[in-house]
Amino acid sequence: MGTVVSYFEHKRRSGGARVRQIDPVMVEILDALLELGGGAHRQAVADQIALRRTGRSRPADAAVRSQIYAAFDAYMARAATRKAPSLLWQPLGPGSYRWALTDTGQGLFQSPALAPRMVR
Repeated sequence: MGTVVSYFEHKRRSGGARVRQIDPVMVEILDALLELGGGAHRQAVADQIALRRTGRSRPADAAVRSQIYAAFDAYMARAATRKAPSLLWQPLGPGSYRWALTDTGQGLFQSPALAPRMVR
């Protein structure tokens, strides 16, 4: 919680690939996966997003789940046709319900090392 995802930094690191917009649900998925340790079952991701949206710890309803699953499927379909590295993957293979951040996705959340301060 409190992590800022820099879309522009990702765009710069991925070679300046031209991207028109990012789905806000994808940002929620990325943030939920980070909070869940980098990988989780899609139901756990949906429940985490529902918790953040409502503040209540209960399973996500069907409408929220289908919105999240559709956003993930659309992202994966687009990512398969692009040259830029994907932020997400399915570690148990296509069609599995386990989602995880790739190394590139994890890199979005890591702060660059601070340069040592030079004092004269």
